[in-house]
Amino acid sequence: MEIIDAHVHIGKWGEEFYYTENDINDTISVMHKFNINEAICMPARLTENEELLNDIKNHKSEFKFHFACWINPEDKHLDKFLEVHINDIDVFKFHPSFQRMPVTNDKYQKYFRIAEESGKPAIIHCGRWKEVAGYNFGLAIAEKYNRLNVILAHLGGDSPELCIPAAREIGSKNLKNVYLGTESIREINYVRKVVEFAGYQRIIFGSDYNLCLPGVFIPNIEYLDISDSQKEMIFSGTIKSLLNE
Repeated sequence: MEIIDAHVHIGKWGEEFYYTENDINDTISVMHKFNINEAICMPARLTENEELLNDIKNHKSEFKFHFACWINPEDKHLDKFLEVHINDIDVFKFHPSFQRMPVTNDKYQKYFRIAEESGKPAIIHCGRWKEVAGYNFGLAIAEKYNRLNVILAHLGGDSPELCIPAAREIGSKNLKNVYLGTESIREINYVRKVVEFAGYQRIIFGSDYNLCLPGVFIPNIEYLDISDSQKEMIFSGTIKSLLNE
């Protein structure tokens, strides 16, 4: 079964994650260990977009990476980077917790417009800091930019009181441009409930490597009570369609 890890970090974190660090060779080794065929990779917080993009372009392995550009509106080099490298970017990554402002903030809007106009999906970090990173902000962006495919990371919030309501809302509103990433979700029952409420076609496999190992989360999909073809949609089929593969 083909697996694409849709949420991988490469580079160095700060003190928030005890300066965890990896490089592209470490990443390829781990992906091969867990029989992962491709990955969407984004910089860790202390790694620049350009550094990671250059590493991807220069690596010698046949492993396929898709580059996710970290959108920090305070980065004075970001607009020029987007102008020069827009064709190298596969995904836009938004992390409101690190930027300390919700994605509905005006400073983010031109980047959502660029993502929508260029047909590139947006991964939005969702977490327990609901005032800044609540899944409701991601849903508001999806409704505002209805041609933009939005992936809410961590199943919308990395805890049952967040991911279950997020899945219920996506299902009840029938939001066709919203997806939920499985990265860092350990509890299989949460994943089962999210699949039940939102539908398997709205779920995308991710691990959050280099903070987590993919092998921890693969069984959460393998043990779902759905068909193998539906599992493969979660593992790779849906994200391939969003990447136009």
